[in-house]
Amino acid sequence: MSTATAEAPRVGQRRLALIGLAIIVLAAASLEGFVLPVLPQLQHDFGVDAATGALASVVPTVITVIVTPLAGRLADVYGAGKTLAALVLIVVVGGLSSAFAPSFALFIAGQGLQGFALGIIPVGFVALRFIFANGSIKTASGVLVAMSVAGAGLGVLIAGPIIDAFSRAVLYAVPTAFVAIGGVCFFSARPRLRHDPRDANAPTRTDWLGASVLALALVALIVALSSSASAGWLAPMTWLCFVIAATLFALWLWIERRVHQPMIDVATLASRAVGGSVAVGIAIGAGYAPIVFLVPQLIAQPQETGYGLGATATQTGYFLSAAYAVGVIASIAAGRLARRLEARVIGAVAMALLGAASVVTLLGSTPAMIVLTLVLAGIGAAAASTIVYASAAIGASEYEVGVSTALITIARAVGGALATQIVASLITGAGAGAVPALGDFQASFIVAALLSLGGAALALWLLPRERAEVTTTH
Repeated sequence: MSTATAEAPRVGQRRLALIGLAIIVLAAASLEGFVLPVLPQLQHDFGVDAATGALASVVPTVITVIVTPLAGRLADVYGAGKTLAALVLIVVVGGLSSAFAPSFALFIAGQGLQGFALGIIPVGFVALRFIFANGSIKTASGVLVAMSVAGAGLGVLIAGPIIDAFSRAVLYAVPTAFVAIGGVCFFSARPRLRHDPRDANAPTRTDWLGASVLALALVALIVALSSSASAGWLAPMTWLCFVIAATLFALWLWIERRVHQPMIDVATLASRAVGGSVAVGIAIGAGYAPIVFLVPQLIAQPQETGYGLGATATQTGYFLSAAYAVGVIASIAAGRLARRLEARVIGAVAMALLGAASVVTLLGSTPAMIVLTLVLAGIGAAAASTIVYASAAIGASEYEVGVSTALITIARAVGGALATQIVASLITGAGAGAVPALGDFQASFIVAALLSLGGAALALWLLPRERAEVTTTH
């Protein structure tokens, strides 16, 4: 039998595994994106007020913050196969609960289970580390990031039309079915997803103390950001929550330095591949999230303001789809390009494009300018995300891939939430119900641009400088 023939089944199995993983991520990301567009309809259907209805987005956010780093670490310790199977099962149960729940309480329970979906991403990177050689990991990473972008965009675009034309059951049941289908495809490929049991260096237990402290720190940070939105940045409660979060993060690092098998080695966290990627991940969120927050606010303003377009919710969705569409392409392209260029170069260029997106809005808010802004933002954020995920997946220890990529996921979310609250305070400075001045929007976009350009500098300074591949066993 020839070498090519012998390798054919393995290549086919890898492709099937990647296809299955891509379907899971696409469908799970779309489930995550459903809530906000259909929240008013859900409140009406269940007969709850806005404050109660907000639980539909708050609960999965808190669950996601807690679960994501833990899921990554469980995959590092016990293998990606078992962890992914458990997450797929939990998300399927959550999706079906959200689809057919007869009460709002059960719907919220389903939403909480769906909060486990984001944990699939770091587990997916652990699986890629086993399935693909490192050169191929970069391309495969681009596919995973592309599917997460496509799923988020798809969720925003189709949620409203589906629930209007059909029902909540159809809205949640269809993507839930695709999560299950993706799981069947992935596991039918029978990929090897566990460390060699004879490896004495393989971790054997989970650092539950460190995981608990990190989860509490992240929750405290989320509460602090929420408090800043309602009570203001100078409120005592806001500062108290920030202090608690900082204290818990410091305690977590202290624990990680002293336990025998930490969630992540502090030396790994300080490396270019992981620490640098986490830092740039914060900048990605801080540069991109304000754009997708500000643009809908800007174009929804009446045309009488001289800068608004009077865009409806549906029209806003069409504009935002430009960022999602190019993001899918940019993710895959960045993964391929990373096989030829240094990660820091691609990351810096991507962050510069993200900064340019905010600068474009200073030149005008015509439909063409808005589309150009979103196209540049989509390319920059998606390409930069692919690079930081791939850098961590390849550069981290084989036993810390899951937790390393999970920290990047959390870093993007935290950076985005922090920057969004900052720019939101700038455009609401005139008071509730007041129409923001054009200068307020311009100041906000300048802040976003500076954060992105700072991210470009971080990418050049902190991301890996070499293109050397780390050898893995398949």
